[in-house]
Amino acid sequence: MNRTQHYSLLRAMEIDKKNLLKYQEIYNYAYILSDGIFKIVFAEEKDHTLLISLVNAMLDLHGGETIKEITLEMQEFPGAFTKKDCIVDIIGTTNAGERVLVEVQQQGDEFYRDRVEYYMSRVIENQVHTSEKYELPRIYFLGLLDFTLFPEEPQKYIHHVDEMCNGRKFFPKIQKIFVEIEKFFRLEEKGITTNDNSEAAQWLRAIKVTINEEPVPEKIMQNETFRRLLDSVKLINFAEELFNCEVKNVTDLMAEHEIGFAEGKKEGHAEGFVQGKTEGHAEGHEAGLAEGREAGLVEGRAEGFAQGKTEGHAEGREAGLAEGRAEGFAQGKTEGHAEGREAGRAEGFAQGKTEGLNEGELKKAREIAKGLRDDGVPMEIIVRRSGLSEDEISKL
Repeated sequence: MNRTQHYSLLRAMEIDKKNLLKYQEIYNYAYILSDGIFKIVFAEEKDHTLLISLVNAMLDLHGGETIKEITLEMQEFPGAFTKKDCIVDIIGTTNAGERVLVEVQQQGDEFYRDRVEYYMSRVIENQVHTSEKYELPRIYFLGLLDFTLFPEEPQKYIHHVDEMCNGRKFFPKIQKIFVEIEKFFRLEEKGITTNDNSEAAQWLRAIKVTINEEPVPEKIMQNETFRRLLDSVKLINFAEELFNCEVKNVTDLMAEHEIGFAEGKKEGHAEGFVQGKTEGHAEGHEAGLAEGREAGLVEGRAEGFAQGKTEGHAEGREAGLAEGRAEGFAQGKTEGHAEGREAGRAEGFAQGKTEGLNEGELKKAREIAKGLRDDGVPMEIIVRRSGLSEDEISKL
């Protein structure tokens, strides 16, 4: 039975306790990584054979370092005053005086690593008593995880975490070992761990049988320790009372989660609204300013072009009439004296040209004045640069 199936069982029992019988007909094994099941299987055994074998395998202890005996102790370290309590799944002292903490974690959370350090600190704190010297025993922390804690190492499922200094262990008495069970299952399915014959891999294959409800491999069946494990995890062995406690724990956990989720969502929504409003206002202001400027330029060019065209047409007509009159006058004098006609025509042409140039300069001055005025240039500067009066500029 896996974690999802275990939660389904608890929800079914919350509705009707008799649903346990239905699940016992469907599944061979209980979910071994649930707190209640794990403690019964590994902590209530008289000689703790399964626990010693599991710890030796996962810590990779051999020869003189092998744990031969272990005495289990109280799992709770009460917090002083307002400090948080520390409750570990299993804690014990070996025949060599070493401390061993075993903690099962079904799901990852943001502060799991913080909690591990807190647990270790509370255990360390209780090692030295008054009048004793500051000498700590070797302390092992074994974390059995049903999630991935080290995604950056996709093909490594056991991690020994030490405090290092210049490439060397700073304090080797403290050892933290994390076993990613779920990752091992994936590696096994891909064939990556096929040639891994370590004791840890064999243990995880035995656990995989119980979680995935798989046929038992012959190599597992030949091992007396694993046969004992499989027998002890059978779902039919566990009483209704155990699952009733699990139901309550899960219900309380879900309630805390839902309350925390609701509070976090409300707070996050408020912060996000304020931040989004601020950013949106700034972005909208900038975009509006750019669009307004562009639209203003387009509209100004169009209006200026239309106005210039109208004024240019009027001025051109006036100039054409003047030139026509000059040419008519010259033509009328054709019959007169040739020299007079030629002189009159030359004079008329020169005068017309001068007037045309003056009118062109006036037009250019008006266009410049209008552009400067539209760009917000002060009036006195426009008068000085264009030569027009303030009244003329205002009428543009």
